[in-house]
Amino acid sequence: MLGDLETQLVDLLKGSELGLRLKVVDSLPDTPDSDLVKRWGLDAPAAYVVAADGTLSQAIATPQFVVVLVARNARGHQAARRGDGKTVGLYQMLDAAIAELHGGQTADASWQVTRYQFLHDSQFRDQGLQIALLQIQADTDPPQKDAVNLGEFLEFHSDFDISPLATAEDRERWVNEDHAAPAPDLQSHINPQEGI
Repeated sequence: MLGDLETQLVDLLKGSELGLRLKVVDSLPDTPDSDLVKRWGLDAPAAYVVAADGTLSQAIATPQFVVVLVARNARGHQAARRGDGKTVGLYQMLDAAIAELHGGQTADASWQVTRYQFLHDSQFRDQGLQIALLQIQADTDPPQKDAVNLGEFLEFHSDFDISPLATAEDRERWVNEDHAAPAPDLQSHINPQEGI
């Protein structure tokens, strides 16, 4: 459900008037914090979609997503916020995203914008970035048991830091966080189709 909804939201934004004015519309990249600010600076103006906490109530799922809007302009912070006629500004991006997403329809959901928030962090300001978060949600059917496809369970691999049959001394060593051996003490690799 969440993967499909995220893809649908990215596609909805890409196909919008706003999407035509952005360099990047994608899922939020999974990069380390130190690299994220640099990447956002290179990609701006950009929009990223990421799932947030949702709720379930009886027969209704309410998934929530956050759209991260990133603007940057070499002319300074005013142009990054308001635009300069050549590059879209954060306020314009926010207005267009709200207009597109509030009441927006995708294959599996009808979306409502519930909140927006500006990020005022020195690490973003130092890079000339203006950033806003847009929270959206939809009421939809929760995943059904027969519709979930996890694929075949092909193999199980586990590393134990201490053998289940270890002596009391070995267990005490582990409790005291003495991990003298760099490799796992025991490995288990099971292919369920072949048995144990």
